[in-house]
Amino acid sequence: MSNEEPDDLWPVLPSEAVQDALSDPHLPVELFSAIVALTVAIAENPWLEASTVRDSAGDWRRLPIPHGRGLVEYVIDTDNHLVRLTRVIPL
Repeated sequence: MSNEEPDDLWPVLPSEAVQDALSDPHLPVELFSAIVALTVAIAENPWLEASTVRDSAGDWRRLPIPHGRGLVEYVIDTDNHLVRLTRVIPL
C-alpha cells in the first residue's frame, strides 16, 4: 500500500456490467481477487504504469489482470475525482 493520505484515494465506481461480472457465482475466485486488488491499486493511483491509454486525452485506460487473466478498462474523471470501472474482459 502506498503512503498517500486517504483523501488522495480515487473512489472507483463499477459499471452495471462490472457489477454483474463480479457477482457471477461462476467467476473464478482467483479472477475475482485479482480484480479487487486492481481496484484498490487504481484507487491509489489511476495512472498505473502498467495501464495503457485508450484515447487521446488519456482518460480511458486499460490494465492487464495479472497472470494473463484478462483486462480491466476504466475512465478517470478528474473533474469529479473518481474512476469508473467500465469493463472486465476475462481471458
